[in-house]
Amino acid sequence: MKNQLEKLQLDSVSYREAVDNIFSLAIAKPMDWQQCFREILICATQLYLDYLLVIKNIPTMEAVSSKDDSCLIRADTLREKALREKLQQKLESSTCWNHDFKPVNSFSDVTGLRSRRDYTEKLTLHLPEIYEESFRVEACAKDFLASHDGSALAQLVVGMQHLGRNHIGFVLQALEWAADEDSWE
Repeated sequence: MKNQLEKLQLDSVSYREAVDNIFSLAIAKPMDWQQCFREILICATQLYLDYLLVIKNIPTMEAVSSKDDSCLIRADTLREKALREKLQQKLESSTCWNHDFKPVNSFSDVTGLRSRRDYTEKLTLHLPEIYEESFRVEACAKDFLASHDGSALAQLVVGMQHLGRNHIGFVLQALEWAADEDSWE
């Protein structure tokens, strides 16, 4: 349990660093975008695995938790909104994204990802949500490890469910296709 929660904290940081690379790296070629999306995909997938393992280990964590009250850790909606706008602007202003990314593939009808706009909407909705939620789950994991506070555990579980069910699960297909070399000219 301890190792898993420590790993969750590291994976949260890795995910944010991967997303931050969209803005800090000079993304000039299709391969640059592909590599950037691949790194985000790997980090998001790792967070999804963390979500599954935290949910699996709830009984173990509940057995050691106390019934203390701690303060609620809130999301920074302004930071999330700013990231969403910045990501949308980066995608929409990218020559590579607009000319070299091929959004249509053999599963477009199944995934609902038929156009660059579909990808942009999916990525700009979910990546910032995961980014922001990663701060909360990281803080809750740290708090629970330090105090075994039941409130921190409850917030961690809700945060992981939100992150896994509501966002990672819905963005993985877009990330997989965006990271695939066959999706780029």
